[in-house]
Amino acid sequence: MYLIPLVATLISSVFCGALPIVSRSIGCRGVAIFSIMSLSIAFISSALIWIDIYNGSSPVWIELFGSWIEVGSVVVTWDVYIDLMTANMLFTVTSVSLAVHMYAVVYMRNDPHLSLFMSYLSLFTFFMLVYVSGSNLLVMLVGWEGIGVCSYLLIGYYSHRLAAVKSAQKAILVNRVSDGMLLWGVIWIWYYSGTLEYDLALLNPTTNISMFLVISVLIGAMGKSAQILFHVWLADAMEGPTPVSALIHAATLVTAGVYLMVRFNAFMVGSDLVIIVGSLTALMAGIFGFFQADLKRVIAFSTCSQLGYMMVSVGLGSYGAEASMTHLMTHASFKAALFLAAGVIIMSTSGNQHMARYGGLSVTHSSIFCFLTLMIGCMCLVGFPETSGFYSKEAIMNLAYSTYNGGSPAITYYAHTLLYVAALLITSCYTAKLFIQSYMYDYSGPLVTQEDPNVKASILIIMGISILLLDIMLKIWMGTSLISGILFFIPWGVKTLPFGLVIAGLLSATALNPGSSKELYIVRFSATRWGFDQLYARSLVNMVLDWGRISWTIGDKGIFIVPSMTITGNPEERRV
Repeated sequence: MYLIPLVATLISSVFCGALPIVSRSIGCRGVAIFSIMSLSIAFISSALIWIDIYNGSSPVWIELFGSWIEVGSVVVTWDVYIDLMTANMLFTVTSVSLAVHMYAVVYMRNDPHLSLFMSYLSLFTFFMLVYVSGSNLLVMLVGWEGIGVCSYLLIGYYSHRLAAVKSAQKAILVNRVSDGMLLWGVIWIWYYSGTLEYDLALLNPTTNISMFLVISVLIGAMGKSAQILFHVWLADAMEGPTPVSALIHAATLVTAGVYLMVRFNAFMVGSDLVIIVGSLTALMAGIFGFFQADLKRVIAFSTCSQLGYMMVSVGLGSYGAEASMTHLMTHASFKAALFLAAGVIIMSTSGNQHMARYGGLSVTHSSIFCFLTLMIGCMCLVGFPETSGFYSKEAIMNLAYSTYNGGSPAITYYAHTLLYVAALLITSCYTAKLFIQSYMYDYSGPLVTQEDPNVKASILIIMGISILLLDIMLKIWMGTSLISGILFFIPWGVKTLPFGLVIAGLLSATALNPGSSKELYIVRFSATRWGFDQLYARSLVNMVLDWGRISWTIGDKGIFIVPSMTITGNPEERRV
């Protein structure tokens, strides 16, 4: 049972795309049915695994292929290790992936290469499951690099579009830098602890751990989780299809870095650098999201802001690691629902993603189900009371205010203030702006609707989003963590302040007139995302291109290409 999620997703990928004979014989409809059935099996088995691990309270270790690498006394095996943290990730990833597969069948129904797209989705899910279920760092690296390659294929799926190709290249190149640092971190972990197993490496006293190791692992996580300085690829990755955005930027790729940090929480406890990086990312992404006009980019920057939230929580001790995983799971549910609702809106407006042209949408343009999905997702994102986002955010806020979190009080109070401003006031502003511009403001141009004659196909959209909404409602009414109840010593004023800031943010969004402050330089500067792309393009990118020109002239052209020789003689002798 513990290997069923891995086997089901791998078989789905192989039969849908890797074996053209099978995919062509069963057709697009057969591919859709087979992939959805495979992901349903993976989801049900993941739910049973979670129940078994939670009730048994003991990890499960399965040896697959014996020893993989043997170097002296170091033996690396390909094993599956499932504890409660892995079970949580298995359930989250398979539930979101199942909903996205159902949604993709309808969203990509007119694509001539639907079987290949479904194969990419299943392969991405498989590598994500390999990543979270590996028992050592080398298996983790296999899954880590696998999801990186699959993200490149999915983001650049529309290969005929130059913007999509450039975005895919940008994503994989930025992640190459962070992945290289993570590889150095893995080597340093082996050097200090003499093992690559998670549990054995964490037994090493933290006093013997080099600061370079912490920085290497942190930079590796920053690249995948789009933290500050490595965030430039996330917004451009929206060039991929909407199902890709829902899968990659909700519960899988961007949360891989957070999962890595939680795994090595013993090394990160009390690290002021982790707290500073997370708080600055939350503030920066919130500002960027407010000044974006593209619907998917706004949701993407909100993801980046919430990832900063999780990163701050990782640096707040063992309770912080639990709160980070709680927010990861709740965020995966409502953010995937937001992306899928955004896809319905985009389809109903003939592919238009500019929010200024969404005003006046009604049930006749999209559906009442899409309206309610977007509203519930926005409420969870802003942390409205009694929602899942409220419970997970409140726990992180209280931990940042507390003096029992393992970090220095000055840094945690600084992070506490930044998170209040960024994740509540700014998040509430751009989330309310998104909802108001979609359904309340008058649109500035003609709105073309598309009627879907295939009622059976639209049922898949409702089923996919319903899975996520059910998950959200369960977390709303049942709660997600007991940390908020444990931190009873937090003053009541601190606990009630977030709700006041949420209301202030909603009122501020309704008072702001979009387009009234276009001449302000600070607004234009924030709309260009503080010039990070221009800075990288004019400094690092140009330098690398110049080096590439020199190496091509001296190396490739000068060594590997034999220079043409001057041939003398009469024309008859020179004739070949």
